[in-house]
Order: sequence, then structure tokens, then C-alpha cells
Amino acid sequence: MRTIILAISAAVLAACTTSSVPTSQSAEDFMWCYTKAWNAHDTDTLGREYWQLTDSVETEIARLEATFEQMTAAGYERSTIHEILACAAGDDMAVAHMRYTRYLSSGEVMGPEMRATNYLLDWEDERGWRIRGVFPADVDAPPACDLTLLPEKEA
Repeated sequence: MRTIILAISAAVLAACTTSSVPTSQSAEDFMWCYTKAWNAHDTDTLGREYWQLTDSVETEIARLEATFEQMTAAGYERSTIHEILACAAGDDMAVAHMRYTRYLSSGEVMGPEMRATNYLLDWEDERGWRIRGVFPADVDAPPACDLTLLPEKEA
């Protein structure tokens, strides 16, 4: 079964390529590709290509596998993305605002009808964008990039 899921994931993600330039558009494209890997439950690709909250790819993959174990045990199947707004901030950082709905395998909505999350992205010349932080966002506020999430630059 895992082989089938990985084959499907590879086909879906084949259209996603890493940009060579850190722009708002490349950050938005990165997030759309991330959601394809997320919906495929492809923890290997998510850990290697998208997330970097821990000190290693192996730790990241293990963290993501635990997350998906919990979510699928609760019936989670997929998310529908309604909107992504990405804003580059300087040469190597961006903030992405995402609105989405989570669905159970039964087709019913899981939890709130609409959710919103902000992602802090970091650019690495060798690898492109990486998710460095995830923060709740106000689902009732207009979509916006919360630049207050950016770390203070040292003088």
C-alpha cells in the first residue's frame, strides 16, 4: 500500500519544481506544492522538501508520521485549500497565509468549516523555500501576510 501511495505522490509532485529565485510568487508556488504532498500524506517528501522545524530530515519525517497517525486515527483524509497569499520579506524570508478546510474520510468537514494558518518560510540557496514556523491566523480577518512573524534582524 505504501508503494502505491509513494507512486501516486511522485506523479502528483512531479509538476512541482524548486524555484531558483526567492519571490512572493515562488513562495506561493512552494505552498501549493506543499499542499499536494500534504494531501498525499507523503511524509518523506514533506520532511525532505518542505519542513524544517527540527534538526534533521529523519526527525522531521518521524514528527510528520506521528502527526499523520494522529490525524488519520481521527478520520482525517485531506484538506481543500481555498486561498494562499505569500509575501516575500527581504532576500531570504516570506510569510504565507493559507485558508483551508479539513475533511474526514467520510466526506464530512473535520472541525471548523474554515481554518487559517500563517507559515514562516526561509530561503536557502541550495534548497529553496522551507517551512520554519507555523502560527494560527484569524479566519475572520481579511487574508494578509503577518510580517510581525519575521524574526528580528541582528544589527
